[in-house]
Amino acid sequence: MNTNKNAKKKYYYYLRKSTSDSLKTIRRLIERGSLCPHEIIAIRGTFTQKKWYRLTILTASKRYQFVGIGWFFWGTGPRGLEQILKWLLVSPDIIQHVTDFSLHGPSDHPNSFFINYDPYHTSIL
Repeated sequence: MNTNKNAKKKYYYYLRKSTSDSLKTIRRLIERGSLCPHEIIAIRGTFTQKKWYRLTILTASKRYQFVGIGWFFWGTGPRGLEQILKWLLVSPDIIQHVTDFSLHGPSDHPNSFFINYDPYHTSIL
């Protein structure tokens, strides 16, 4: 693990056409050991450019960013995000909160989320 706080993180950007393509990529990264759930310090989901959603997974030394996962509407987007968060060992209560359609804003400005990990608890903002 990189302990130098001033060291640059390795940045990985994945532009996928669909949630299912992103699922395959994330699963492959976990299976190969490139993305280790126990090293995650934060997960952020943001909405940009009126149609793109960005899922960012941060570790101490790496940042993974995925474009192509739309969690606002029903269907594969929220189910895909739910599966990803399960693979990343996020609490079921937080998963339910993040993927609950009724908690999102209007379709042109859906809510973003930030899941913060620390040694004692996980929180969602």
